Amino acid sequence: MLILGLDPGSLRFGIGIVKKEQRRFSCVHSETIRLPDRDFIARMRRLLVELDRVLGAYPVGQAAMEEGFLGKNIRSMALLSTVRGVAMAALLQRGLPLGLYAPRQVKQALTGYGNADKEQVAKMAAMVLGIPGRPPGFDESDALAVAYCHGVSAR
Repeated sequence: MLILGLDPGSLRFGIGIVKKEQRRFSCVHSETIRLPDRDFIARMRRLLVELDRVLGAYPVGQAAMEEGFLGKNIRSMALLSTVRGVAMAALLQRGLPLGLYAPRQVKQALTGYGNADKEQVAKMAAMVLGIPGRPPGFDESDALAVAYCHGVSAR
């Protein structure tokens, strides 16, 4: 089974696809979708197109995303909520089940420590998922961690 992990961001959006075979996990694909356009609506249109491309290229059976967190900047929270909504719409269009996980839960599942930093998450994602060479970037490794968390948590 292929599991899609999403790490939403309004400028960089992490994608990670993990293959789960029994109790073994491996990385199938990861990328960072860059959304540099100044116009937020244009960014969301591009995100939808890119997510549709990825979903069309890989026969994903399930998806997972980190739950939103409360920040101090209300504008940033509102933008991120919209980004998450666009991603959810892309998944809903394809009828994919979506699991939502708290950031601490994702870190705990992958690293064994709920307060792990981004470097620890990236290193563990590379090790656990068998990614040779340098660890993936933070957006990609966060997305892979969410997919992995879903794989070990889902019944």
